[in-house]
Amino acid sequence: MHIKTQLQGLFPGRVALVLALTVTIGCGSNSSGGTPDAATVLSPADSAAGGAGGSPADAASAVTCPGAPDFTVASECNSVVNSAPSVDFSPGTGSPPSFSGGTVVDGLYVASKAEAWGTTTGTGRRLTLVVAGNGSKIFWAGDVLSGTTTSSFRANTTVSVSGNQLLQTTTCSTGTVTIPSALSYTATPTEMVFATTSGSIVTATTYTRQGCP
Repeated sequence: MHIKTQLQGLFPGRVALVLALTVTIGCGSNSSGGTPDAATVLSPADSAAGGAGGSPADAASAVTCPGAPDFTVASECNSVVNSAPSVDFSPGTGSPPSFSGGTVVDGLYVASKAEAWGTTTGTGRRLTLVVAGNGSKIFWAGDVLSGTTTSSFRANTTVSVSGNQLLQTTTCSTGTVTIPSALSYTATPTEMVFATTSGSIVTATTYTRQGCP
């Protein structure tokens, strides 16, 4: 059963961690055929306030998180706790950014910004990601926010990189959001920006790294 939801700005055209959404209900569905609003990942809350573990210096230097748990759960894809705050949609200013790729750093990320260029409407996020396996896997858990409507989902993806493209294969999904099979991206040691482009509309989600899970 498929439910289509417009998410401008985690995944346009359909919902996507930068998304416009088509959501597939049921764990184990392989939904690599959509381009939802882009979702974006973590910021270093490993500061004096105390994040998920480690210091900012650790976050900047660590590419893997030794001893991180396996979040895979057959019944609901993964056991990631969505600890992210709600982030409202905001129209992007000026020209959309260019995307430079980069090293995808393992860790826990929360959506910190949801933007779009070429449109003034879009969806917010309350989304947590865990990047694992030296950047080869992403566990998604969270909500796409559209007015009073919340689209909750979980998904597991395997990841490869080609230039500034993050290529994903969905191995499990629940809820109504389809993870895009390809995202333009920029990754630094402390945050990631995932984006999709549909015609003149670029939607992007920024994720800020919180440390290792």
